[in-house]
Amino acid sequence: MVDIVALCEPQNYRCCYCGHIMIRHQYVEGVPLPRNAATRDHVEPRTYGGETSWWNMVAACSMCNNLRGEIEAEAFYNLMQKWFKRDSTLRMRWHSIDRTELAQFKRECVSVHVRQLHGRGKRHIEFAFRHFDFVNKWHRRHLRA
Repeated sequence: MVDIVALCEPQNYRCCYCGHIMIRHQYVEGVPLPRNAATRDHVEPRTYGGETSWWNMVAACSMCNNLRGEIEAEAFYNLMQKWFKRDSTLRMRWHSIDRTELAQFKRECVSVHVRQLHGRGKRHIEFAFRHFDFVNKWHRRHLRA
């Protein structure tokens, strides 16, 4: 498992998406994480074949990590910067916004994800080529003939 402290230190305990300082938080079952708790985030989501390794992990606050979902990391970062540019006070109050505003941001994230789903077929093909040994299957089939 990738150590959260080792992920946070190179980023100076700042979220890679919103740039806010994150806190270390001990997980307790039944207690919700604070919005600024440090979490591990997969750059390439596991659902698309991303591995749980150092090169595919960054530290993100729990709010950004939950909000991102399966959106590509770069697209989510750009979306965050767009939101911060559109509303100059949003960056300061990011971890204390109310639920209705958070729901609005979640809807925008879902719409971005839906637009990205059109390219999902391409991602699944790339995943198959990375994880399937086509050459050996071809050789075995033709050597038997």
